[in-house]
Formats: sequence, C-alpha cells, structure tokens
Amino acid sequence: MLQFAESVLKDIRKLQEDSESIVLNGTLKDMERYRFLMGRLEGIKLVEQIIRERVGKHSEDF
Repeated sequence: MLQFAESVLKDIRKLQEDSESIVLNGTLKDMERYRFLMGRLEGIKLVEQIIRERVGKHSEDF
C-alpha cells in the first residue's frame, strides 16, 4: 500500500512540476489556459494532501 501511494505521489509531483514550468516560462497564450493550469495546480495540491493524510492515518493504525 505504501509503495503504491509513493508511486502516485511521485507522478503527482511530476505533473505539478510540469504545470508550474508552463506557468513560469511565460509560454501561455491566453488567460483561459492560465486559469486552467492554476486550477490544476490547486487540484494537485489537494489530492497530494489527501493522500498524505490517508497514508499517515493508515500507518498509525499499525
């Protein structure tokens, strides 16, 4: 279970880094794309937080 969670978190971090790079490089063509990417980053942070909380709770049960 822990190995799966670590794998998912690694993929999430990669997606976050890629999205941040797009925003920071200034290659966005319009505000709609910027809003989309900012929403994606907020979603990524939320999912990462939920996974970390669940893994922490799960590991405390043992």
